[in-house]
Amino acid sequence: MSKPAVINPYAKKKSAAAPLFTTIAAPPVAAAANDGAPTNATSNSKFEVVTQKPLQVKPPPPPVDPSSTFSQAFGDHDADAHFGAEERSQQQKFDDALITIDSKTDDTIPEISARDNQVHLAHHVLHVSTRQRGNPILNHVRNVPFQESKMVPDYIFSPTRCALFLSIRYHNLHQQYIHKRIAELGQDFGLRILLCYVDIDDNANVILYLNDLCVQNNFTLILAWSEEEAARYLETFKAFDGKDASLIQKRELNNYPDQIAHVLGSVRSVNKTDASQLLSQFGTWKNLVGASVEELSVCPGVGVKKVRRLYEAFHRPFAKEGVKKRKEKMSDKSVGDESDKGRNQESAANQEVEVVDTSTDQPANESNADKT
Repeated sequence: MSKPAVINPYAKKKSAAAPLFTTIAAPPVAAAANDGAPTNATSNSKFEVVTQKPLQVKPPPPPVDPSSTFSQAFGDHDADAHFGAEERSQQQKFDDALITIDSKTDDTIPEISARDNQVHLAHHVLHVSTRQRGNPILNHVRNVPFQESKMVPDYIFSPTRCALFLSIRYHNLHQQYIHKRIAELGQDFGLRILLCYVDIDDNANVILYLNDLCVQNNFTLILAWSEEEAARYLETFKAFDGKDASLIQKRELNNYPDQIAHVLGSVRSVNKTDASQLLSQFGTWKNLVGASVEELSVCPGVGVKKVRRLYEAFHRPFAKEGVKKRKEKMSDKSVGDESDKGRNQESAANQEVEVVDTSTDQPANESNADKT
């Protein structure tokens, strides 16, 4: 008795294709004869016959002309052939919705102004206004990254620093342009620069006018006499953005070795290495100043010329020649003053003598007139 077949509910349904193996039941075999010899098969025995599934031969693809273009070769191919009717309808609805949104974009979404756009700009690049597109000075900006943006000023270095660009030649043709740009900028930004490119010869009156205009509107006027110089100003302002003034300030000398090196550096051809060698050799400034030529020559790295210059700097009086010349000038001046004073006294005495002579001559003349 055969067992009932167990059906797996999770098994996939088999296709209706012809099976590879077909089971054929064998007919029952009669019992053996009276001699009781065993038979080779039983009544329930089965045997299998293998049948091979016929191979499906695909037709070769149509030949393609090598000289044809891509559109000619695949023009008949339908890109949506693998989609069903439902997928095509959903895609069509989606495309129609996009078209509707695009048609309403201009009416529903307001355009961002240049003043609002400049607030959200990144700070690591030099921002250039779209108005400056084609300006030849941008070809010389190579040391800092820059990008075009929609904004009010021509250049933005940081959230508090900006610049306007103006050509003197363009200003002579359009004199109201700079007034319009300054009015658009308003009171924005703390540092406002007017980068002026001087490209004409007769520029004195224009520069004076622009200088007065910058003072009235809190601008800093910077003159550039070439395109390379204007680009270098833009690079410098962007490169030093966010840095304090300590880079250009004079460094204070707080320790003793630096002070000695600074004093000895005033002597010609004496560098910091020589100063450190001399200080380590003599220990103190007093010993160094009082050293002789032979003692200075012992110091390693200090040659004959340096020794002679150091010794002269330590032992020669300060400004000897200047004092001598000053004394000579003072003596010459005193001699000249005394001579001028003597001349003035002589001229005053001569004038008094002349007055006396005229007073003595007048009565004699009157007596002569009476006699006549």
